[in-house]
Amino acid sequence: MFKPRIEDLIFVILSGAGYTGLPKVTLEAPRHDEHGDYATNVSFQLARTLKKSPKDIAERVISVLNESPQFSEVGTATALNGFVNIKFHDAWLWAQFNQPDHGDFPKSNDRFLVEYVSANPTGPLHIGHGRWAVIGSALVNLLKRVGFDVHSEFYVNDAGNQVKNFHASVNAVKNGLPIPENGYHGAYISDLANSDTNPLEAMLASQKQVLASMGVEFDTWFRESSLTVTEDHVKRALDELKSLGFIYELDGATWFKSTDFGDDKDRVVVKADCVYSYFAADIAYHYTKLTRGYTRLINLFGADHHGYVHRIMACVKAFKGTEYVDDVTFKIIIGQLVNLFRDGHPVRMSKRTGDMIMLDDVVDEIGGDATRYFLLEKSPDTHLDFDLSLAVKQSSDNPVFYVQYAHARICQILGKVSAASLTFLNTESPLSHVVQLDPVERQVVLEVLRYEDVLWYSATALMPHKIVHYAYHLARTFHLFYEHCPILKADQADQERRIVILKILQATLRDCFDVMGISAPDSM
Repeated sequence: MFKPRIEDLIFVILSGAGYTGLPKVTLEAPRHDEHGDYATNVSFQLARTLKKSPKDIAERVISVLNESPQFSEVGTATALNGFVNIKFHDAWLWAQFNQPDHGDFPKSNDRFLVEYVSANPTGPLHIGHGRWAVIGSALVNLLKRVGFDVHSEFYVNDAGNQVKNFHASVNAVKNGLPIPENGYHGAYISDLANSDTNPLEAMLASQKQVLASMGVEFDTWFRESSLTVTEDHVKRALDELKSLGFIYELDGATWFKSTDFGDDKDRVVVKADCVYSYFAADIAYHYTKLTRGYTRLINLFGADHHGYVHRIMACVKAFKGTEYVDDVTFKIIIGQLVNLFRDGHPVRMSKRTGDMIMLDDVVDEIGGDATRYFLLEKSPDTHLDFDLSLAVKQSSDNPVFYVQYAHARICQILGKVSAASLTFLNTESPLSHVVQLDPVERQVVLEVLRYEDVLWYSATALMPHKIVHYAYHLARTFHLFYEHCPILKADQADQERRIVILKILQATLRDCFDVMGISAPDSM
């Protein structure tokens, strides 16, 4: 990665100069470009131990750095208001930009299990399900991209009262009877009643189809029914908790001591009628995650599941110390709601059916790429509003069009460059050394070099939306480059350098799109 290498270099140089007890050096982009490429507040961190002002320390630090042969090869350091600003040499930047071997991410033996969507197979998926589907699949892509072992899973709630009510609703319509109280309504129930297929399997197939239409696939579809049918995971999990001292009997029911792990009250796991509670199945399901050897568990829940967080966290914490659990971390991401608009007006009904708008309506109207982009664009913990009319506009106002058009335009430019002009790409190019870059070229080079740092931060912080922001900024940088740096009419030296920039920029954009799960069109 780019930034950590510079941070480590500065740390080594300053440590060698006698700055003992030095904290980790961190670099950030300064607010103003004229202040340099990166800045560090290391002087402020050292001020307390050295009993000197940050301004005085910064002056000494830049002297140490600029006198170092290792650093002087990289760039120059200047001091401003106690901060140390760093400006890279163009030749060094270009050498980093042209390095073929990137992606030296830290290695890990962790095994991730990311569970998301997990909607009841009793009805069509709505736009909220779509948001978790997109965020979850992009997160899986992102974690895999930086080298983690990642498995994706959809938990199919195919047992319990909701499934019984679902079947009862379909059978009632099939037999011309009223749908029972607590039953399911909607046109889809009538459609299922008029079919000879298993209603639940048909509904599940429909969910799989709409998810696939937006590029969402799962490694495993884990069925709730398997917890008690193929193997009694529920009994095994509760027996394990009992052996650990976290199960007790009260008023004829069996309880889990979830308050020992931060829950607001203990939870029933076996009711007085000897029937397992819903929570017992949740415990058993998460127990299977641990017995399957996963060390990093991630669940994506909708806002309506906020009340489940503490009890689910409690059951995983309770299993720590068993033979299956050593160093397990568990993260629950709670997402917020999605509001749809069309030309600025709220959308609540489908134009196609006149019923509540569902996820497949959105995909049909704006396409899988636009659906993914807009649903991924913001952090999950914020409400999301997006306009369906904007999502289909072929203009720079539409961010999906804007970023994809950047890739298409690069393809168009490279397609116009003669094959003879590209032969230098396959030779020992004189471009391996560049003394000076145009300011806009330099901006593109720096932005591309940031990519792997953004990848690693986004993955470890579980923030795939950061890749969307980066892709948009990279596209904006390209459009600026296109306006200010002629290629087809440039002289040979400039053209060859800019072709190299375009090729690497193109590959970076395509990699962003792969993580986001959207296509990289060659033409638009």
